[in-house]
Order: sequence, then structure tokens, then C-alpha cells
Amino acid sequence: MKKLFSKKEVFKVKSLPYDPVSISEPTTPDEYRQRGTAYYARKHYQAAEADLNQAIRMESNSIDAYYMLGMVYKAMKSDEEAVTAFTQALELIKDQPEGNKVKKDMLRRLALGHINSITQGDWNLEKEIWQRKT
Repeated sequence: MKKLFSKKEVFKVKSLPYDPVSISEPTTPDEYRQRGTAYYARKHYQAAEADLNQAIRMESNSIDAYYMLGMVYKAMKSDEEAVTAFTQALELIKDQPEGNKVKKDMLRRLALGHINSITQGDWNLEKEIWQRKT
């Protein structure tokens, strides 16, 4: 069987998110969310928080922005704010029936897991993941 990628090719793939410093000043909610995510990936949490809050001010129903804001607050050890952001993401997922169901299911489980991790010390998703659909 032929290999799809050589070892050198794998390391040539650019990783996302890109360097936030190289991004021009955002003008849309998606651009603020992308730059906020890039700041988060580089552990620039205050800058990430500012960009994600701006994305939310511009588009208050952004599930991705609230989820990422929860990740930023969790990294900053701001547990109450993290739970609030993850909870808001869960509410938006529930209130927006349209969109990518698989992505929403994944984000819902991740948000629940983070909330459980913060509030209970365990992801505690066994029932959520292994439930039978009848």
C-alpha cells in the first residue's frame, strides 16, 4: 500500500490558527473570532478575550465565539465566566435548529464536558456519549 504523505510533507502543512500579529485589523465577527482563536492558541488570553467579546458584540448568536470565550476563561482560571460562556453556547445550540448538526452535537458535548470539568472535576459524559437512541 502506498503512503499518502511522506514525513517531510506532513511537517510542511501549515497549522491553524495563523499568527494573530499578521492579521490585518478585523472588520467582521468571523475575523474577530478567528483572530481571538489565534491569540488563544498562543496563550495571549487577554487579547483573545477582547477579540471574542467584540465578535459577540457584533454577532450575539455566535456559538463558536461563546465556546472559544469559554476556553479562554477556562485557561485564565476564571471558572464562573467560563461556565457562563459555555452555558451561553449550549443555549444558542438549542435555540438554533439550523446548521451543521454534527458540529453542534460535538460542541454541545465539549461545552458540557468543560462545564462538568469545572464544576465537578470530571467530564462526566458517559451517559451523554453512550446513551442509546430508540
